[in-house]
Amino acid sequence: MKKWLIYLALPLCLFSKNIEVYGSAYCGCCKKWVKYIKNNGYKVNLHESNEFYKIKEQMKIKPEYQSCHTGIIEGYAIEGHVPVSAIEWLLENKPDIIGLSVHGMPQGSPGMQQGIEEEYPVILLLKDGTNRLYGYFKGDKLISKAP
Repeated sequence: MKKWLIYLALPLCLFSKNIEVYGSAYCGCCKKWVKYIKNNGYKVNLHESNEFYKIKEQMKIKPEYQSCHTGIIEGYAIEGHVPVSAIEWLLENKPDIIGLSVHGMPQGSPGMQQGIEEEYPVILLLKDGTNRLYGYFKGDKLISKAP
């Protein structure tokens, strides 16, 4: 019986639940996204500074893909209000990319819940500086995944 429990728990241990988050001390939606991430079982080390843009440069996140905060987990960039299910897909599949991005601050995305939920894309940030669609979300729910 104990062996079965270990095998069942193994997928839960395959990726880190620790994320470094860089953002402004004055951004309320960043704090709400951090709370959302914590509520989904992640340990967050929050770095609040007016120089959070430096991590974006270090991770090679182009300005057109940037948002108000950046997370780093297992070497991947998590830019903006990315849903947990997309982060977990990233950590399970480990593609050779920079990370994930939700550009801007879409209404209803994690950390931006104010009663209105708009559909928004989550994109894969590729190492050649381009991007590819991961899927469309509404709230934190995947509504269509790219082929």
